[in-house]
Amino acid sequence: MIRLARINDLDTIMSIIKEIQKEMKLENNPQWNEEDDYPSKDKFLLDIENNALYVYEIENEIKGFISITKDEGEYDELLKTTNKPAFILHRIAIKKENRKEGIASILFKYAEELAEKENIRLLKADTEECNVKMNNLFTKLGYIKKGEFEYEDYPGHYIYYEKEL
Repeated sequence: MIRLARINDLDTIMSIIKEIQKEMKLENNPQWNEEDDYPSKDKFLLDIENNALYVYEIENEIKGFISITKDEGEYDELLKTTNKPAFILHRIAIKKENRKEGIASILFKYAEELAEKENIRLLKADTEECNVKMNNLFTKLGYIKKGEFEYEDYPGHYIYYEKEL
């Protein structure tokens, strides 16, 4: 079941983040790291307050989550993007022991359904170039690579994707 995240979900969400930060560090992926406190608890609190964070749970246990926000020009200073109303997908994470169960695909499909309900026909997302699993998932789900960029104040080299619905 997918539902909006609640404040009392934060401890579980942050424990999943800590697990992934350790993995990314081992893979030399700077995308999510403890040193820069990203993604932070405050980021998730804001997502919850804005009704933008969705969790996937089975029998009251969170297995993964995704942040789905309306595009307000987040990428505009970084690269050229399609200028249509869009949702941006962020902070997608699946518990390590629940990977390969199709949960990420279910969350992405949910984002598509949400977009269609709101008459939005474009999804945007990015991931670090060395995040092989996420880059493969974007390709598998029909996302098209539209560019690359680097943040001025955050490490890594990112691949930007779009998917027309």
